[in-house]
Amino acid sequence: MSAQADSAAITPAPQAVRHKAKSMSINSTLLQQAVGILLFFAVWQMVRTLGYLVLLPSPAEVAVAIPSFIQQEGYWMSWVSSARRVFLGFGIAAALAVPLGIWMGTSTRARQSVFPILEIVRPIPPVAWLPLAILFWPSSEMTMVYLTFIGAFFPIFINVLAGIDNVDIRYIQAARSLGASRGAMFWKILVPATLPSLFTGLTIAIAITWEVVIAAEMASGSDGLGYLTWNSYMSQSMVGIIIGMISIGVAGLLSSVAMNLIGRTAAPWTRR
Repeated sequence: MSAQADSAAITPAPQAVRHKAKSMSINSTLLQQAVGILLFFAVWQMVRTLGYLVLLPSPAEVAVAIPSFIQQEGYWMSWVSSARRVFLGFGIAAALAVPLGIWMGTSTRARQSVFPILEIVRPIPPVAWLPLAILFWPSSEMTMVYLTFIGAFFPIFINVLAGIDNVDIRYIQAARSLGASRGAMFWKILVPATLPSLFTGLTIAIAITWEVVIAAEMASGSDGLGYLTWNSYMSQSMVGIIIGMISIGVAGLLSSVAMNLIGRTAAPWTRR
């Protein structure tokens, strides 16, 4: 009896073992990602040292220039301007795409009448809307927000529709046999089943909106990270171009990570 008690005291609880394994897995993943990034910059530096890609500054030159560059007047306001356009267009797109996707996913008549029209419009790249948007909207700001809306709308809409299509019909049949109301089936079956697909669409959409807003700012903007990068090109500052590109990449990465964390919090059953 005493030996069994000692063994139970020594053996860690299954939950503690899982938590420790998960922590080790996260640390291993972060380490691999850090190594990958360092390897990329090391190869870049080596290529420049060997005399190739002479038009590009080396990572060391970029690193030296970053402190003075980000202290320039307007650098951080460029972040604010781009982020405002991204999240405004993204928010409007989500507010429209989610209910439209749910409506068309749960109504055969609505899907048959509206979906073909959206399928014709969907393949058009968001930047292709730029000439029409410039003519249609009275200001460049509204033009850029509209383009980010177009970029975000279809990934969200398609993923909501796919999430509803992938709901196991047996769950709905079981709920109906137990006398569940339409409201109960919606909140207890459709919403939980669609959330993972929805947040996949939101994560994809937030990345696309950054791509679109940068292109829009280069074409018709007067501020923002896209305009900052284009202005560096016009002034023939290669270091400024690289720093602008890195800033855009970091902004997109932070947005995607934030959306992924929100999705994992809203749908904890998807965690592995």
